[in-house]
Amino acid sequence: MPYRRLPKTDQARIRALKAAVESSIEGGVFTNVLSHNTYHRAKSALEAFSREVDVYKRCVKEQSSKRGNETYEAALKKARMYVSHFIQVLSMSIMRGEIARSKRPYYGLPENEDTTPNLFSESSVLEWGVKVMDGERRRQAEGGVPIYNPTMGRVSVVFELFKEMYDRQQMLQQRTNDALSNISDMRYEVDEIIFEAWAEIEKAFVGFDSKARIRKCSAYGVIYYERPDRKAKKDIL
Repeated sequence: MPYRRLPKTDQARIRALKAAVESSIEGGVFTNVLSHNTYHRAKSALEAFSREVDVYKRCVKEQSSKRGNETYEAALKKARMYVSHFIQVLSMSIMRGEIARSKRPYYGLPENEDTTPNLFSESSVLEWGVKVMDGERRRQAEGGVPIYNPTMGRVSVVFELFKEMYDRQQMLQQRTNDALSNISDMRYEVDEIIFEAWAEIEKAFVGFDSKARIRKCSAYGVIYYERPDRKAKKDIL
């Protein structure tokens, strides 16, 4: 005798709920296979769960399309270059005696070293972009002559363009995580509703012979599997 097993994937859960809900109305008339309470619970769960799954899928698709996006990569590369060049020009100005070495800590840089920080990662570009802009503002506020080629104004424009694109990516990632969390929170209740619906469906067709009962219940979304021992016997035959 085949046995039923709850869906294992979210799409299978949606299909099970959809079949139970849609099959419960024939020609605009309620079939009474499901109780009114279970029917309305299944319908509400279908709408809410499908909505969250769709949100998650859209977010994942949008993230995939942005991953390796040429515009984003170009903005990152340009921001990295401008921040790095600004720090290098600052160091050369200090070595020429045009800017006091004591000003290096304004930019988050060690006073007695002339190294340029590693800007390989996105987070490092964001971190040092803020540091050099804050440092240059502070030094100029004390009467210091602005650094040129690149100017801080130009660095700021390039940096803010990259940061705006980065923030959009992070916002999208958060939306994806929220949708996935909502789906995870809903799965237990969805499975519970499917379990109750399937129990009512099988009860409604209990008077039918085995094959007819399975056919009827399957039309309402109940998923049946052959038992392993039964399947093995069929294969031998």
